[in-house]
Amino acid sequence: MCFMKAVLILVFVQCIAQTLALNVLNNYGNSVYPDRCVVDMGTSVVLLKFGESVKLDSLPCTQIYCIGDGWGMLETCDFVRPDLNCRYTSFKNWEAAYPECCKRNMVCD
Repeated sequence: MCFMKAVLILVFVQCIAQTLALNVLNNYGNSVYPDRCVVDMGTSVVLLKFGESVKLDSLPCTQIYCIGDGWGMLETCDFVRPDLNCRYTSFKNWEAAYPECCKRNMVCD
């Protein structure tokens, strides 16, 4: 029953975020921490409750959003084609909150 609730929430969130990000459903469950998403950050472990998220510092503008029962959604910036004769360079503000951090600098020839 809880899994079905998580799937319905996932569908709802994906519909809202579809224009902002690419979403991937992953299992971050761990039997030691039931009903939590357990995210190994390399130097520490983050325990997320339903509805909480954590931004990954090791990847540009990527976060994990916990949707319950150990299931989480990995969200990254959507690919947006640059203007004609232009290319993206760096992120404008890597430290900004998601999805604001998705904005990139563009150079046009």
